[in-house]
Amino acid sequence: MTQLAFYFDQSRCMGCGTCTVACKDWNNVKPGQARLRRLKEKETGTFPDVKIFNLVMSCNHCKNPACAAACPLGAIYKREEDGIVIVNRSLCQNIRACLAACPYGAPQFGDDISEPVKDPSWAVEHPMQKCTFCWDRWKTGKKPSCVSSCPNRALDAGTVEEILVKYPNAVKTVVGFPATNLDANGNTLAGGDTVPSIYFKPRD
Repeated sequence: MTQLAFYFDQSRCMGCGTCTVACKDWNNVKPGQARLRRLKEKETGTFPDVKIFNLVMSCNHCKNPACAAACPLGAIYKREEDGIVIVNRSLCQNIRACLAACPYGAPQFGDDISEPVKDPSWAVEHPMQKCTFCWDRWKTGKKPSCVSSCPNRALDAGTVEEILVKYPNAVKTVVGFPATNLDANGNTLAGGDTVPSIYFKPRD
């Protein structure tokens, strides 16, 4: 199965938030608490030797998505053709087992401000929503809106094979990325057994 993946160069990200705005705009996510792509900062060191590490992250379209396994309604599924993890909002009943299971906070929920009018197909007021890897853009040969909008080219996307050829030194974790499991030697493993479809270049 083909698997699409993100690439994030932490050394290039300046924390401008352009990718988060572009994501909301393309996916028509109104202002409110739901954020399909999120910017986080982690500060290390003590004055005057302080560093800020930016991390922008959305759904990582895991090989073994914990959200899908946790959903009792089968509302979340992984597409065979590209590995994108999709939620059928019409099936969601806001149980939020997906949110508890996801190590990355990818499942998002709107509110009455962002979604004042309930879609007729929804069973609940604000069903779960998440990054779709901009599958509709891929259909027309375009990369996700977050990737295309980044002024510093800190984000990229492609198949796993393309990412590893283009960025042969890519690694599976950076400062700030959640580590949810340990190997036999007690070392943290990024994403545990979910196998997140994202690669990184760390900041020094």
